[in-house]
Amino acid sequence: MSLYEPADGILETHVTWEDIESDLQEKLGTKATFGPSKKAVNISDLKGFMSRIALVEPDWQNVENGKELPEKFALKISSQLALVALSKLMNFEDGQGFGEEKLKKMSALTKEFHNREVDAYKILMKFDHPDIPYTKVYSLKSFDDENDLKGYMAIEFISNIHQIEMFRSIPADDLFPLVRGIATFAALSEPLSPEETKYMMGQDYLEMLFKELFNDAELTKKFDGLRKLFGDHHSEKVEKLISAFENYKAVVPKYTDISKTLGFKLVFNHGDLWQSNMIYSANKEEKLTLEAMIDWQVVCRMPPGLDLSRLMLQCLSETDRRERGTEIMKFYYDTFTSVYGEELFSLHELQESYNLYAPMMAMMLIPDIYSFIDSAKLSEEEKDEARKDVMRKMIALMEDIINIHDYNLEHYSEFLKIE
Repeated sequence: MSLYEPADGILETHVTWEDIESDLQEKLGTKATFGPSKKAVNISDLKGFMSRIALVEPDWQNVENGKELPEKFALKISSQLALVALSKLMNFEDGQGFGEEKLKKMSALTKEFHNREVDAYKILMKFDHPDIPYTKVYSLKSFDDENDLKGYMAIEFISNIHQIEMFRSIPADDLFPLVRGIATFAALSEPLSPEETKYMMGQDYLEMLFKELFNDAELTKKFDGLRKLFGDHHSEKVEKLISAFENYKAVVPKYTDISKTLGFKLVFNHGDLWQSNMIYSANKEEKLTLEAMIDWQVVCRMPPGLDLSRLMLQCLSETDRRERGTEIMKFYYDTFTSVYGEELFSLHELQESYNLYAPMMAMMLIPDIYSFIDSAKLSEEEKDEARKDVMRKMIALMEDIINIHDYNLEHYSEFLKIE
């Protein structure tokens, strides 16, 4: 049995109704049971690529007087089934997705990521800070030696979700609460003991990603895909961008020692912030409200520019990034410094770390933005409009990364030197 093969549990996983019922009875202090009309509906919808997420309606029976139990809850089950689907969507291994050998190898990582998220939620519950929105937790189940197939989290279900596809931009004004959240989390995490933070990933974060997901063979295919997508249009920009990417790909190991070689301070980053890992609601005027940040599986101790580079490249429109990027960066700096109580890093250092991580994040982002449109639940007319928007965004991203690379070459030539 494995995490990447369908099983006979909830949403084809190994987790059964009996597992969840007995666990919640203990955690919620009840003898109530799930009823005959219980149901679980798959609501993953590209949220959580290392899990299956179910909306569970337990149909509670024999509830004790005065006992309030959740009528619905989200059940996030750690599974590689979602990763199989994602690897096909992102055209890994010639569109066939990860093979069995690769999935076997990644099984240990899947379990490690899940256990890290469980520990991250324990920290979030300890902070319980209003500026770090997270989902209420009913139960956390880690993988261990005796339980190597049933890792899950039972969490609050947020019903009024406003879906934001990966290729959509988020208005800058609506991104500030999220920036406040990650800056506050980073600042509050600083005083934590090594024992409390031992689960967090270290500076080898990028090395792990480029070894397991974005290796040379896969990146070569993605670069060729960029050339094919743009054809004769913007070919000079595409080649300049790919040349820059090749440079950063060659120096990935240097990022593991970036705090020593460049003196950058390290703080805790969410590590995987993009549209699929944030939950927004929207009012009638479509004003967004951040409800929760989710998928804390790759929390890592890195320079603060990591999270900001992922957010600003992935989520902002080209106009907002260019006109308000500095404002967002200062907001992160001001929030962190205020919560922490003193300056740990300067605004200049934050900007410099952003510049050095932006090409890395762009390398993982730009080649795949376009691919998410085909799988979106949109009409063909809407998809055509989305492709036009994404094309503009991609061209602007290429221009900005090329400019950032030129800056980095001027100021960090030794760091970017290929040895």
